Amino acid sequence: MQCSFCGAAYEGPYCPVCGRGAGGNVVAAAVVPAFVCARCGVPFFGPACPACGTPVGGPMASTEASALTGIRATGSVFWTFGMISYLALLVANLVAFAYTANLIVQGALAGGPRYIDLYVLAPFAVGETYDVSAEVFLAYFLLIVIGIVLSYVWFGVRDGRATARTFTRPLADFRSRMESRSAWVATGQVFLASLFFQFAFILLLAAAGFEPETPGFVVPVPDWYQYFALANASVYEEFVARWLFIGVPLALIAVLLRGRLPADAPAEWRHLFGGTLTRVSPRPLLLTAAILVPASSVVFGLAHVPAWGWWKFLPAMVAGLGMGYLFVRHGFLAGVMFHFATDYLGALAILAGDGLAAQILLGLFILVLFGFGAFFLVGYGFYAVRLHRHFAGTLPPESPPAPAPVPVAGPVPTAV
Repeated sequence: MQCSFCGAAYEGPYCPVCGRGAGGNVVAAAVVPAFVCARCGVPFFGPACPACGTPVGGPMASTEASALTGIRATGSVFWTFGMISYLALLVANLVAFAYTANLIVQGALAGGPRYIDLYVLAPFAVGETYDVSAEVFLAYFLLIVIGIVLSYVWFGVRDGRATARTFTRPLADFRSRMESRSAWVATGQVFLASLFFQFAFILLLAAAGFEPETPGFVVPVPDWYQYFALANASVYEEFVARWLFIGVPLALIAVLLRGRLPADAPAEWRHLFGGTLTRVSPRPLLLTAAILVPASSVVFGLAHVPAWGWWKFLPAMVAGLGMGYLFVRHGFLAGVMFHFATDYLGALAILAGDGLAAQILLGLFILVLFGFGAFFLVGYGFYAVRLHRHFAGTLPPESPPAPAPVPVAGPVPTAV
């Protein structure tokens, strides 16, 4: 029955919510309910919940809930270990960079080579290579160091607490982990998913009988210059691929739309640095980003073709999509962190050299990264579906629907 006073459904002589009797006019002492529904949480008497029909003990509901909770908890465990492996890579890369930076400085002072490539993407690299003095080379390298170190410091200060909160959420709260606002989390997830995609793609090529080759330098260069080239790519390629192809056009569009965007929209100049868009951002800016991010990723993929061959286009384009997303969502430095994690993994391989133990340890670690990457790639597949549903429901035409016709009321009978 339903309580005539508070509307709660119940069985028994008294309402378990307000304590009123069946007649609704006699107040009794509040009765402690015998059971609480495992599915909907309604307190009740009797053999089953009067609200949803779940029997006492909720065997069906508890089984379903336990299974779902178990799946989410398992996902949270995988997520935690995957993120720990990514953070361990960032630490290893930073330690390696501190060591190799000293080698780079010594090599530049010892006589070179001191080549600096300055180019734009059109879509292939168009520019010049300059052989500069030690002072110019080291000044340029200092800018690269600042960009890489700043990405660690900036996100450490800005997102440190958000990252810690994400790690300490209940195990069943898997979705909050995957959709964390922390740039550390976002770059880790995108990096691992992209890394696995490239690994799986290379395996498919190998199964088809094609063996991808890694490009080398036109002229032999010492190891220290390779370390410089990897660090340089982490920052410079973000400038020519994300800043020029996403940040600048997005800022210009924001200027053109001045006065038609909400008052709380980010200032136009902030789009140059990225990190200004979320799923609830103004529609014109979201649509602009939806064009610029894929376009920049295609350019980024094509830019790798001359040196690597056409097999590199698809993996580089997918990585470009990830870095484009990180740019608009978390900013320029998020792309730098992603790029540095990717490229200086190669530096770790160079540092391992011919040491068998170091090669085995690094190889096992990379396999672990690949395994977690598969997990995050699947996770982003589900996330993409949810994102599609979100925008499909929130991006209809802005004009309001035509009002439904109002039926004409007939004559109202009057009492005689």
